[in-house]
Amino acid sequence: MAGRDNRHNPFGGPAPAKRLFLLRLTILAAFCVGLLMCPALWIGPRSYPEAPAVPILPPIEGAVAVTLYGALFVLAGLAVLAPRVRWSIAGFLAIVAAFCLADQTRWQPWVFQYSFLLAILALGQSHNADPAEDQRTLNVARLVIAFTYVFSGLQKINLNFMENDFPWIVTPITGLLPSLGSILDAFGFAVPFIQVAFGAGLLTRRFRRVSLVAAVAMHVFILAMFGPLGLNWNNVVWPWTATMAVFDVLLFSGEADFAWRDVVWNVRDFRHGAAVALFAVLPALSFFNLWDSYLSSALYSGNLTEAQIYLSDLGAASTPSSVRSHLVHTSDNTNVLNLQRWAIEDLNVTPYAETRVFKAVARGLCGTLRDRNQLVLVVKEQRMFFSRPEAGFRCSQL
Repeated sequence: MAGRDNRHNPFGGPAPAKRLFLLRLTILAAFCVGLLMCPALWIGPRSYPEAPAVPILPPIEGAVAVTLYGALFVLAGLAVLAPRVRWSIAGFLAIVAAFCLADQTRWQPWVFQYSFLLAILALGQSHNADPAEDQRTLNVARLVIAFTYVFSGLQKINLNFMENDFPWIVTPITGLLPSLGSILDAFGFAVPFIQVAFGAGLLTRRFRRVSLVAAVAMHVFILAMFGPLGLNWNNVVWPWTATMAVFDVLLFSGEADFAWRDVVWNVRDFRHGAAVALFAVLPALSFFNLWDSYLSSALYSGNLTEAQIYLSDLGAASTPSSVRSHLVHTSDNTNVLNLQRWAIEDLNVTPYAETRVFKAVARGLCGTLRDRNQLVLVVKEQRMFFSRPEAGFRCSQL
């Protein structure tokens, strides 16, 4: 009985159980904060069209959406407070999955990562204290976080990030101290390799401490650049950035005694196999446009598909007023709808950066036009290898 009591009172139990409780609490709290920061994404109202994963599925809207959205917070509370959390987490993830099937824009990187981590925690939950099992669960979580850093760094090995995205990210510094511009530009070329190095270093005993410091420092830097005193941009990723720093401390600090083999190689745990597939194997396919970028740690990497919608004056005039407010009149008879700004302004998240999703969004807008010939979707697919040339699509091609 003493072992079981320690399990459910994590501050009196073994170190792995404490870490797991705090990890679960952190994930659920961060998930709820993220949900609260983008309610329009989940329950509306919204002008940005949905992009269902399966077109025949009915949309989740109205009272049903509000009820399910509210249930997420109730289940999150139960998953923290109840002695047996497996069913609470299962219910929470089932609702998230239903929402995500109804709209691929909800497949945000933080939703994907939090959901997988919650799943491995629920599947590792046992009725009896088992430090060895807890350590295996922690090691799966460590694999997820370490490879998130590794692939985030690999995704940034491109000139678009080094010459455009990183200089934009550091404009809060260069705006105040222009003399640092050339130094920071040069540093931008090193950033991807530094991130890969500390992602791998977190798994080693020799370099874990310095890698932990580097990882936390990176998140502090990102918060400073994207936060209210910096770019003040895409605030839904602020809590995710802070949460990643907490993950680093919970998983890699103190007396976390594990070797890289414990994290990378465990053929007896199916959760480990799933983590390897989703975070260490499939992301490599994204370099060839064979796996989704947002499922491959590519946010703000310069390695994303981008899209814009062009409308004539006639087409712009026939769009709903909620859409028209996001249009920019750039020249005679030309109006541009930037999908990234539209998604952030309407839903407070970035668009899901895949051609199929951009086509679905444009198709939804086509349905509101009196003359469908007045719209063109232009998509540019940026990848590490085999980037595709810019392509245009009319409504009849969507």
